[in-house]
Amino acid sequence: MIALIEQKSWWSWLWDNWLVDIIIKGGPYIMVPLFIFSVISMGIIIERIYRYLRVPGDKKIASELEKIEGILKENKNLESLVKYFEERSSILSFVFLSVLKRYEFLLQENRSINDMRQELIDTAVDSTSEYLEEFLPIVSTIANVATLLGLFGTIVGMIMSFDELAKGGRGDPAVVAHGISVALLTTAAGLTVAIPSVLGYSFLKRRAEKITSRLAPFENHFINTLLREHGRIETYKSILRSVYRNGNLSEEELEYLRRKRIELDISDEEAKAIEEEVRGYFKEKKE
Repeated sequence: MIALIEQKSWWSWLWDNWLVDIIIKGGPYIMVPLFIFSVISMGIIIERIYRYLRVPGDKKIASELEKIEGILKENKNLESLVKYFEERSSILSFVFLSVLKRYEFLLQENRSINDMRQELIDTAVDSTSEYLEEFLPIVSTIANVATLLGLFGTIVGMIMSFDELAKGGRGDPAVVAHGISVALLTTAAGLTVAIPSVLGYSFLKRRAEKITSRLAPFENHFINTLLREHGRIETYKSILRSVYRNGNLSEEELEYLRRKRIELDISDEEAKAIEEEVRGYFKEKKE
């Protein structure tokens, strides 16, 4: 209990005397913003490190992909998969939800499988970087602004010191020595904030790039699974709807559909089921 009181008294003394004294000497208009910047920067760095440590390992990701593949095989619609991701807060859920949103737009545009694959890979990379590098630009900005703010405080302090010297009319350095030493506090404070921010930003940026590279194969696997289990079926369904809209199929249209089945690797059973679904769609539309 005594040790706790002594510790509390020590922190109270540190806060009430040393820290406050430095802030007052350096000028609250400079030192208070620098103190706030330091708290923000360190908070972001700690939060980013915690988030990076929560990124799952390769075995856990592989197990997660197996579950996702099972959901895609059991349910041909994407609603169950979207719900599965929304119930989980992880980097995989964030990235895969972004991929699914982009995928739905690509289906509406009737894009080819190869075009969709490249678009979705780019979306996955961008989403991964967005998740990992969120708030990092703030740390970089704080590092730059803290340095400039410290120099600004020093220049202002030196101007005031030389102004006092001019008023005194003497060449005695002691008149301005105290003012200059106080003014330099802002430079020291600015560098104290900037140096950890620069180091933290560089470390986190490099760490984010490594995690992005490690996750890339798993993201590609998910995209390939999505296109194989859902994309090729939906693409062929869209093609059938555009062809059946004209009524009876000509020999050229039948040949076109045959080539598309080969291109999309659609089996005879899958083609028959899709054709029945499309015919039913137009039948309900006429009724």
